[in-house]
Amino acid sequence: MTEKRRHRRSSIQLDIELIYPDGGSSRVKTRDLSISGLFVEAIGNQPPKLGTLLTVTFLSAPHQGGTYSLKARVQRLSLNGIAMTFIDFDLDDLRFIETILAGSS
Repeated sequence: MTEKRRHRRSSIQLDIELIYPDGGSSRVKTRDLSISGLFVEAIGNQPPKLGTLLTVTFLSAPHQGGTYSLKARVQRLSLNGIAMTFIDFDLDDLRFIETILAGSS
């Protein structure tokens, strides 16, 4: 199978909170992270639908103080979890993700 991803993924487990458009939320762990998105472990019986826009709040990130939030779109659902792509991504967001990825190497 040919790899179609543009950015290398790093296996990293971080505590995050997914905030849904209706205001609900779920705490989950990342399984991997890249500059363009992330994969989170399964979150129970009611995963968001494809295309749903979520706020992803990083609760624990290496070398970071406090929390940090990014916008993401649900790209793929699997039995193991949810793949999301970051949207409305700016330079500060890029620096945040790069710092996490550098700390996990």
